[in-house]
Amino acid sequence: MIRVAYILTPITFGGSEKVSLNFLRHVNRERYEIFPILLVRPWENDPYFACELRRCGYHFERVPVAVRRDADPFRVPRVAGRIFALLRGGSFHLVHTHGYFADICGLPAARLLGIPGISTCHGYISNGGNLKLYNMLDKIVLRLCTRIMAVSEGIRGDLMISGLDGGRIDVVHNAAGSTLKEEDFHRLRLEKRSSLSIGADEFVAGFAGRLSQEKGARYLIEAASEMKHHGKRYKLLIMGDGPERECLSSMVKKAGLDRDVLFTGFLENSEEWLPALDIFVLPSLTEGTPMALLEAMAMGIPVIASAVGGVPDVIEDGINGFLVPPGESRAIHERIMLLIDKPDQMKRLSRAGKETVNSRYNVRDWCRRIEQMYDSLAEGGYRGMHA
Repeated sequence: MIRVAYILTPITFGGSEKVSLNFLRHVNRERYEIFPILLVRPWENDPYFACELRRCGYHFERVPVAVRRDADPFRVPRVAGRIFALLRGGSFHLVHTHGYFADICGLPAARLLGIPGISTCHGYISNGGNLKLYNMLDKIVLRLCTRIMAVSEGIRGDLMISGLDGGRIDVVHNAAGSTLKEEDFHRLRLEKRSSLSIGADEFVAGFAGRLSQEKGARYLIEAASEMKHHGKRYKLLIMGDGPERECLSSMVKKAGLDRDVLFTGFLENSEEWLPALDIFVLPSLTEGTPMALLEAMAMGIPVIASAVGGVPDVIEDGINGFLVPPGESRAIHERIMLLIDKPDQMKRLSRAGKETVNSRYNVRDWCRRIEQMYDSLAEGGYRGMHA
């Protein structure tokens, strides 16, 4: 039995949390004993991620990231000290971290105790002074870990530009799958649309993700505002919440799209809402290998996405989806209109997208690659992974 300390900060339920939950649900628990260590805000209720861990039968440790809501200058050494104590008393073979804060607090502790460390790097968001500092610190402490898993070739390149040894970095794209039967997909489609007062025959484009600047939801709203010049209307469903919510709502009102654009707010399981869509749009300015994109493709929902990060690794333009330049709302609008006018092309993209995920981004093979890495590191050596 290989015992792994699995450290992350599940403040929201975004891409890295979905990736982690995907792995924890499918890992071989007869061979790997995973002990999640969750870095949480003590004044908040348990995040959705923690509730899902309980449903899966995991025991986990909650480590407060701060003792008060305002600035806490000692939070990094405090959290790092707590992780060090947990690792020292846990007889762990490996430490696996996700995200900059887990890296900064967990990897030095693992190194001091002589435990091999693995970090999954989902990419960096550079807006905000503190975030830039944490990103810089992260790229320093990543030198302490044994292996790095980058979720796209672009992230691997970024890490190498920062001076990290490319020989220690493996590209392991995220994975997804859908267990929905066709009848369940159509049932959810009708249920979710009905709950939002959307007609069964209305055309719906949508986005799922955090409403923050780098996710580019504003460009999707700008694309929707082009409808009045085209003569054909569609609904736009924006699933998620975040710091841009108020600004995006103002954009909708100014454009006179109140009846066309719907905000759901935060959804614990946005995957269950994807069947409400005819098209999934990812207008991001930066990405790793986005989970929401893979989830939509796995369900057979045609996708339009910005050509950023690991997205072009997944989508071949016009074959299994459409790529658009980042920040180009007109290009998004044109692709949406094209698919409205050409239902046969929608069907082709649907089939091709589903086949792409099933053949290249399936959960079974992805889990096996990570398990191979665990085996090699626990045995004291690493020769690289084989697909």
